[in-house]
Amino acid sequence: MSMDSKPRADDRADVCADVCADVCADVCADDRATDLRANERADEARDAMSRREAVRHAAMVVAGLAAAPTVASAARAPRLGQPAPRSGQPATEIVVRGGRVVNADGVADVDVRIVGTTIAEVGRSLRAGAGARVLDARGMLVIPGGVDPHTHLHPAFVDDFTSGSRAALAGGVTTVGTFSAARDGETPIAALDRMAALVRAQAIADVFFHSTVGTPRPEFLPFLAELAARGQPSIKVFMVAPDFGASIPAFIQLLEAARDAGVVTVVHCEDGALLAAAVRRLTQAGKTTLASYAESRPIIAEVAATQMAASLCEDTRAPMHVVHLSSGRALDAIRAARRAGAPISVETRPLYIHLTDEAMRGADAPLYIGQPPLRGRVEVEAMWAGLLDGSIDFLATDHAPWTRAQKLDPALTLTRLRPGVSNLQHMLPMYYSEGVRQRKMSLERFVETTSTNAAKRYGLYPKKGVIRAGSDADVVIWNPRRTAPVRGEDDLSNADYSVYEGRMVTGWPSLVIRRGVVVCEGLNVSGLPGSGELVSRTAWRG
Repeated sequence: MSMDSKPRADDRADVCADVCADVCADVCADDRATDLRANERADEARDAMSRREAVRHAAMVVAGLAAAPTVASAARAPRLGQPAPRSGQPATEIVVRGGRVVNADGVADVDVRIVGTTIAEVGRSLRAGAGARVLDARGMLVIPGGVDPHTHLHPAFVDDFTSGSRAALAGGVTTVGTFSAARDGETPIAALDRMAALVRAQAIADVFFHSTVGTPRPEFLPFLAELAARGQPSIKVFMVAPDFGASIPAFIQLLEAARDAGVVTVVHCEDGALLAAAVRRLTQAGKTTLASYAESRPIIAEVAATQMAASLCEDTRAPMHVVHLSSGRALDAIRAARRAGAPISVETRPLYIHLTDEAMRGADAPLYIGQPPLRGRVEVEAMWAGLLDGSIDFLATDHAPWTRAQKLDPALTLTRLRPGVSNLQHMLPMYYSEGVRQRKMSLERFVETTSTNAAKRYGLYPKKGVIRAGSDADVVIWNPRRTAPVRGEDDLSNADYSVYEGRMVTGWPSLVIRRGVVVCEGLNVSGLPGSGELVSRTAWRG
């Protein structure tokens, strides 16, 4: 890890070009003095966030954007942007009436009855019981709450579980997955307990964890069964260390043990030796600024690592998931492994379907840096093709929020950088706008790639990812006609900019229900911190 020996608080999650953001963030977080200063900054950020929300909401009301047109109570229609009755407490009964319910397996004009925290009934002309709240969803879509399995809600970034939840819920995402990484001297189980305590104190959305392995090592094997027993059966491996090749035997051993324990192995696929070689060549040429960032992480590094990971999945038959895929050649490796029967799945992220490498050519290029970097138009079209034809299982944000000042820090270089952007609030609207409206993606596929498939892959289905009797009452009433621009100032994340600033988007969530509680209307999140739950998942069984 090419980092200062003792990072400053402002730099505690700076990331070297050969290590992913979440590994460095959690390793750096082990410095207690840094933790205290980070907590102070987090408190300041939350105070500033409260002020931003007040100003933001007032502007929304004035502009008439704080209310969606048709969602209402049967007795008296509350304006969206005002708190729902008994906010934070499960309603005895909610009936969503007159909407078009969309699941991955079909679309139907039916009502949804919610009793307590679960969906009690889906059918036509459902009667509301005494005291029920009725939501008029005529002209609206009714979809399962989004499941985003790839976020970074760590103390090292500018979002905690509260601000991250607000952004997620305002974007129609009710369940988020993030990472639990052990500090020095801490076991993976102790790390899980530490992060679970933060969920209980801060989260509004529901949460689940992937335990971070980093580079595969035998010491991790004894913890796999316990992670599965605790309902968190997924781990993350990074292929980005320059000497990762020496860890292949340990990786095979880890995959076999994870398979036997019912644990899904999540993999960041970039070949560390190729990355190191690219950085070495650029350094020798005197090209060490972020202007050369894309050259420092070439497509071939992603292709080589994805081919290796897919081959190991095919050999071991261990369940594997490849994150943030960005290139067509790497996707071809996934397709080939699937044809051979490998239990492998894959995601891409919003950066790779809405932006091209042209964004990296301006003065504000560092704002767009992610791992891997933005690619050319050919790769963007390859990602859309995969989402449309089923080769890519789902979209996930890889939400890694920073402020504009942090991203534009002139001290950052190829080996010291802050990758990632805020995506949680705008992923679903932008995807719907371009995917469904422009590229003619079916509504069923939209739901499949934003909720159902992730829920299935990570042992959440049918508790999450579907609107059916017995499932959690995670329901989004979606306005398919509302058109509005993306504005960084409206983002409820503590990041203070958006890489999609000014884009006109059609299709936004109007009202969000999480486990039977109306937690968000428009941009007003009324759910209470600590009301989110750590979701227990089922282990994988092939």
